[in-house]
Amino acid sequence: MKLKRKAKDAFAAKRAAMRRQFFDHMFLLGGWIGGTDTYKRTMWAAYEEIALARAAYHLTMRKPLPEPGADGQLVMAGHEAMLAQWFRRPLARKDIELAARFYSEQSAVKVFPRRLWQTVLDSQPGDHIRLPVDVWGFPGGQCFPVVKGMPNVPVLSFEGMGGIISYLEPAMCRYFAPIIQATKARLMKLATERDAEFGLRAAPSELSSIVLLLARYVGSGGTGRLTSNDTAEFMWPELFKSIGTIGHEGMCANQSFDKSLAQAEYEQMDRFVAALGFASLLCDLVDADTVGKENALHVIKGHPETDRVGIRVDSGNISRQCVDYYQEMKAAGITPRTIVFEDEVEPEKVKEVYATFERLTGEKPIMLFPGAGGYWWRLVHRDTVSAAFKRSATEDRPNVKFSNSPGKESLGGYLRVYGKGDTMIVADASETIDGEPLFVKLVENGRIVYKESLQRQAARAERSWGRYTKVVLSPKVREYQDRFNTMRDREVADARARLATGRK
Repeated sequence: MKLKRKAKDAFAAKRAAMRRQFFDHMFLLGGWIGGTDTYKRTMWAAYEEIALARAAYHLTMRKPLPEPGADGQLVMAGHEAMLAQWFRRPLARKDIELAARFYSEQSAVKVFPRRLWQTVLDSQPGDHIRLPVDVWGFPGGQCFPVVKGMPNVPVLSFEGMGGIISYLEPAMCRYFAPIIQATKARLMKLATERDAEFGLRAAPSELSSIVLLLARYVGSGGTGRLTSNDTAEFMWPELFKSIGTIGHEGMCANQSFDKSLAQAEYEQMDRFVAALGFASLLCDLVDADTVGKENALHVIKGHPETDRVGIRVDSGNISRQCVDYYQEMKAAGITPRTIVFEDEVEPEKVKEVYATFERLTGEKPIMLFPGAGGYWWRLVHRDTVSAAFKRSATEDRPNVKFSNSPGKESLGGYLRVYGKGDTMIVADASETIDGEPLFVKLVENGRIVYKESLQRQAARAERSWGRYTKVVLSPKVREYQDRFNTMRDREVADARARLATGRK
């Protein structure tokens, strides 16, 4: 018996090349070590021996997403793109040496931590230089609590040569974006059993759009697939599915002063359906409540050969319009059709539209489909979750940053996180903890070792949402905090007393 040969994927080579190029573009300006804050240069030139010492830093999100339904939870996502910024490829020796010359000789701040970078160069032969850094953290899809009055749980721990880790701070703080996006995807999923399209035009760049699309897929548990980003569908057809219909430009193109606006709208609706056999008819070129409704119903009834023609509403009272269009189609004997509703749609608006529909029709809103548009980009900035990157240890000494603002104090130690019941336990790496280890190794000596599929990450988001609601400190980390707090309280009290009496 002759076995059938599997057809060759004609798109595989281009798809693989584009994926490589996408992550290569995330690599910080081709590996230029100036991709950091200026004060990293000045600080580690002043504290040379500290720059070389073994250290740990951790990344935390200090605020929850301020949206209904988040309930103080966030979802980890974005490793593929965020780690690529510094670890996608080795740095080039010649680039490091060129940076040393520029920042020493021509920068407005003529300072460079030469001893730090020369130590790295001397430790590795050849032209390709890996950063002496290990990274531990939550795997993609892990949900974690951020609750006022509880310790801030670290999401990543960076360990190795401290001055080098310090350079990573601006790039690693960008984890705020995929974490926010993954969490928003979870909230949208809780609001609707149907997917909500992720548009393209609100993105500041194509790279940003795809980074956040990947995070949305993870946070949604794998159901967030619909998008108008055609590039994303080509690169990851197993993850994304394109969606598209008529745009206003196609409708407006038929307008003239010699033709009624109603006729112009009808002709474009009918022509689109005749050509493609499907459509979400855009009804507000003239007026969605009158002219648009008549034209849409006329077109749908005029094409009995297809049941893939529905409605799209995106202005006015969209809750009421969804009801009106549904009832008009039902009265005309038209089988239920998809009604897409847009106009600044976010999870609470989706719930409102669904509730109005069910209340006024007595039926489940199974035919209503939300087009989320700009929701996916709302609040996507660092201050939303207050992403913070802090030093937590130098050699064998814990380090802690205090603050006069509640919730900003950092934790000391080489940190790991464990789970037990509904509680996350923040511990030092040297401790034995009765709990499930939640951190995994992401980077080892400058090489990315985390290779988990996005599908597995999505499954983790699905099973871990709502699981952990509390955060506690291990005995050792608690001891670090208590001892530092005692020292701080005593020293602040003494300083206040001196200031009050004018003594020095």
